[in-house]
Amino acid sequence: MDNGERIATGVGAVIAVLLQVVVAPHIALFAAVPNFMLAYALVVAVTRAQSCGLVMPFVLGLLFDLIGGGPVGACALLLVLATFLLSRASALVDNGTLFMPLAMLLASSLAVELLYGVLLMVCGMDVSPLQALVYRGLPCALYDAVVGLVMFPLVMRFIARRGTQQPKTPTIL
Repeated sequence: MDNGERIATGVGAVIAVLLQVVVAPHIALFAAVPNFMLAYALVVAVTRAQSCGLVMPFVLGLLFDLIGGGPVGACALLLVLATFLLSRASALVDNGTLFMPLAMLLASSLAVELLYGVLLMVCGMDVSPLQALVYRGLPCALYDAVVGLVMFPLVMRFIARRGTQQPKTPTIL
């Protein structure tokens, strides 16, 4: 990843954090609040499978834990694991279609949100299994997947294809 891609990825992460703090509380549907930071990290892992790092997902997960009311480190752990596994799976099964990245994005957001619900229960939060998994995990995962679907073309346009552009050859007139 060159410096331009790193800067674009960092700017995207800052925008995701700002969206999480400013916009997410105001667009909550019942108990489901979108996790812009999770969606952004997963989209970057899918689109930049060969050069996806683990520092950005860790920092985004830690910021989510500090902003939210869950146990500190839970989202950071899940985000690092999810982005690592998702980037490896994306590198293996990328067949050039749009279906595979979107299916992996949906499955990984569902897995992260459900595991986050399990971690809430394990860490002693006053949440029943039904609340953690059905009323929080599933709606939030679907919300995150929709946010990821919106972010996917933006990340493809501004981050993922920056390094694959061919330099222009000068023409002699």
